[in-house]
Parts: sequence; C-alpha cells; structure tokens
Amino acid sequence: MAKAIKLLISDMDGTVLSSNQKIEQETIDAIKAAKEQGVDFAIATGRNYLNAKELTDQAGIVCPIIASNGARVMTREGEQLSATTLTAEQAQQIYSIISQYEVFFEMFCDQGLVTAQGATIDAAYDSLKDMSRESDRAKEVLDFFYKRYYVNEDVKMIDGFRSFIRNQAGQVFKFISFSFDQDLMNKIWKEVEEKVDGIYVTSSGHDNIEVMAVGADKGTAVKTLAKHLGVSIDEVAVIGDNLNDVPMFKVAGVAIAMGNGHEDAKAIAAHVTKTNDEHGVGHAISQLAAGTWS
Repeated sequence: MAKAIKLLISDMDGTVLSSNQKIEQETIDAIKAAKEQGVDFAIATGRNYLNAKELTDQAGIVCPIIASNGARVMTREGEQLSATTLTAEQAQQIYSIISQYEVFFEMFCDQGLVTAQGATIDAAYDSLKDMSRESDRAKEVLDFFYKRYYVNEDVKMIDGFRSFIRNQAGQVFKFISFSFDQDLMNKIWKEVEEKVDGIYVTSSGHDNIEVMAVGADKGTAVKTLAKHLGVSIDEVAVIGDNLNDVPMFKVAGVAIAMGNGHEDAKAIAAHVTKTNDEHGVGHAISQLAAGTWS
C-alpha cells in the first residue's frame, strides 16, 4: 500500500457492494490485506447506519461507518461522532413537497426508515414488475423493493406523518425519493432547493434524489472521521460511483471512481478502477499497494 494512504473509505451501492448486494470475498480479502499493512477501512454510504452495519457484519468487517450521506458519522464501536440533522420545520417542508407527487419516498430518522405512502409503494412495485421485463435496472430495483417492503419490512408505514415528525421521529437525517421519471425527479429537486432553506440535495443514482441538512455530506463527514482517527486528509483515499460521492472526492488525498460510475464522478477522480462486479474496490487497493496510484 502506498505510504501516503492510511485510511481507505468506500461507498457501498455500486462500489464495494456487487450487484448481488453483498461485499464479495475477493473484496473482503483485499480490505483485510490492506488492514494488515496498517491501512484502516471505513464505509461512506447513503444507507442508514443499521442497514450499512448489517452488510459489513455479514462480511465480517468491523469499521467506522459514515451513514445517510454524511448526516451520521459512527465509530467502529457504534458510537456517534457527529449528527447533522434536518429540523422538524425542514422535514415538514420537504414532506409537503414530495408528497404532492406519486413518487416513493423514505425518511431516515431515529425511529428507522419510515414512509407515508403505502399505496404509492404498491403502485411503484406493480410498475416495476412491468418495466423489469425490459430493463435490468428495473429488475434490480424490483428485487430491492420486494425484500425491503414485502419480506424484511425494513420501512415502517406511518399514519399522521406530520404529527410523527413533530412528536416521534427524533433526529431526522435524510429524505430519499425515487422514480424512473427523470423529469419528475429534476422537478422535485428544483422545488426542494427553491423552497427549503438550509438543505443539500444530491443523488446516488439517476433515478433518485436525496435531501439532507447543509453540512450533511460525505466530504464533511470524511474530514470528521479522519480527524477522529488522527489521519491527515492527504492520507485518505476514497472510492465511489455517484454524485453523492463527489464531496469526498474533492477533499481526499486520492479520489477513485468506479468503472460503472457517473461520468461527473469519473471526471474529477484521480483514477478509475474496475466495475463493482469486477471487484473494483479490490483492484483499487492492489493499485495503491503497488504504488501505481498515489
């Protein structure tokens, strides 16, 4: 591993996770080899903390986790280093905008993942079933929806959503909204930015938008984690695939984009590795170890 790198931070979806939604053994082995050479490993994901930890636990990896796009920074022991949250007023405003449209959304909060539109979820699922016959992406999302809503029931359906935000939600970290209608996603993005002060909007895929408080981004979170671990930001390498990874690309010593990544992410990365199904994270680790990338 190149001497300059002491901390490697990876995104999850489209990056360290394969299309099978798991960290494959080849990647696990590369991460462990890096740790043996004194290079720490961490996750930076749009997912909520508990879901991200479940995936790292399955892989036998114990590491710090930056969750909800930087809204939460958690130590390897599960202690919260920082939380950048939406106010109840901001959450109400975001909900008011998104709920006008027939799109699926989730709110990440202390109570877990919640939504208010069960009928919309059912409609989205039926639509995805039709689209999955012609689209691999739709099939992938269909499988995700099925496990999330109908098998594991990870997301709670909440009645009286406004009251829930005021009285029960606790800390609100993020909203995510999803639709294959890109024009509609762009419209909601613009409306949220124009009408709600103090928020940051990004995307982890062409079919979603994510809304957090200003300061809840992966770049700020990476700096927080590096400081906690006593690592200079120049000694940090980051790997990601999409727009929500760009803030950490801009602050880290080495930025690496996935081969399957968004073109805007690739454009500012120092290096481009293989795709997530070609163990791109493992390949990047080997390039750093050989001193090929610095």
